[in-house]
Amino acid sequence: MAANPQRYDLHGIYMTEEAFERLISVESPYRYELIDGVVYDMTGSTPEHSVIASNVEVLVREQLGRSGPCHTHRDQYVAIPGKPPVVPDVVLTCDRADWDKDKRLKPFMIQSPLIVVEVLSPSTERYDRTEKFARYMRCPTIEVYILVSQDEQHIEVYRRSMGWKQERFSAGQTVKLEQLDLELPVESIYEGVL
Repeated sequence: MAANPQRYDLHGIYMTEEAFERLISVESPYRYELIDGVVYDMTGSTPEHSVIASNVEVLVREQLGRSGPCHTHRDQYVAIPGKPPVVPDVVLTCDRADWDKDKRLKPFMIQSPLIVVEVLSPSTERYDRTEKFARYMRCPTIEVYILVSQDEQHIEVYRRSMGWKQERFSAGQTVKLEQLDLELPVESIYEGVL
């Protein structure tokens, strides 16, 4: 996300987890995250950040099609067992309960994420690499965590099956995700940006 969760750079509001849950239970154009007891507005991003996230979503959707059980979502809350929910830039789920109107959580929150993508911003990179990554690892359904730089053609992939070991990809390479037989060419992710 493209905000600044570093307390010394951004003004947040101290809040309990219970109050945070009430805050996000109301439909809103804002996306908040609770970090160390402080709520930050994570809404907004640079044009580059937005285009990269959109490119990732389009690449995945084109390969999945629109009629199967798998869907991508942008800027939606993901439930984290035992921790406050977070908002990834792109999340893929194949659980019908995550998008079926009759089965999904109310308020809407993805329960079974499979692949999560974060576009790194200078203001959130440390959080995305540490606390947010730790929260995602608590989700038993997440198999892949992807960090995408917005300043250079550089992508990091972390897979549960590989013990969350870092893999690096750059221009001319393709990220292959065997979970759904997906291929994400690095240059396509950065099309129109770098």
